[in-house]
Amino acid sequence: MSRQGGSRRSWAARAIGRLRRLLIGDRVLMPRQVTDPMWHLHAASRRIQGGEIVVRFDNLDADIHLDARSDLALRALGCGNYEPDLLVVLPVLVGEGDGINVGANVGIISIALSRALAPGRRVACIEPLEECVSRLRRNLGGAGIDDAIVLQAFAADEPGPPRPLWSVPGKLEYSSGGPIVHASVRHADAVVTHVPVMRIDDAVDEHLLRPSVIVLDCEGSELGALRGAVRTLQRFSPVLIAEFDPALLAANDATPEKFLEFLKELGYGCFELASDPVPATPVFHGTLVALPDGRGDRLRSALAAAIGGLAPFGSSR
Repeated sequence: MSRQGGSRRSWAARAIGRLRRLLIGDRVLMPRQVTDPMWHLHAASRRIQGGEIVVRFDNLDADIHLDARSDLALRALGCGNYEPDLLVVLPVLVGEGDGINVGANVGIISIALSRALAPGRRVACIEPLEECVSRLRRNLGGAGIDDAIVLQAFAADEPGPPRPLWSVPGKLEYSSGGPIVHASVRHADAVVTHVPVMRIDDAVDEHLLRPSVIVLDCEGSELGALRGAVRTLQRFSPVLIAEFDPALLAANDATPEKFLEFLKELGYGCFELASDPVPATPVFHGTLVALPDGRGDRLRSALAAAIGGLAPFGSSR
């Protein structure tokens, strides 16, 4: 998920910024590429031709095996944290049931989600690409999570034959059920792989899950995945956390209006993941939290408190 909303500048940073503007105005003393470490990392990454790297994010106590060419590896090296707002709010939003991670990739969110669940509850990881599933299993095992359910499949609205999945070698975190339009890789050469499909409803029935939270990051296929989970949503009313990107939705034959209307009809209110969780609109781009009616106000308050740093939350079982 791409947005890092809700972050706040410290008092010291604001004071330094004011002093800088007072002394030099808007003049640039050095080009951005000289002072931005991520620019240097991106420049260096073009020389990486393959291999694997094991990283540890500052906000996740686990060793993560990644493709050395991936932007996830660059994020670990350059930023240190992974989706800090999301990892902070997971313990508030998971509820008392099981968790489902759609588009699990190599398992970063799956690990955080599993550790936030109540004792005895399980996380189900749905990921279509074999290469990612291999790393996903290793990362889960290395994090001591041996009860996770790993399903190699594309979460779709209907069962059926294998379907095409677009991906960029080395950057599989951008894999999509439609042509790749993500800004980070839209000019890269993509390959098409046919992957098995399944409905979330069928996974819930087969593995006797009682989900209280579903996290989706499937590069625009989120609406199709949720259409295959209608029975689950009606029966269990889980909290939903999803990537919301109008361009990615459009590449997967959906629109943000249809996404929001679909959830509204099922009794959900949709909010931006931010320190002030305002209702999400069709032009929003970031992480969306969909809260079941009747629990929305309480969960929204907890969400604001967590991101605002008003309450500490643990990260392990």
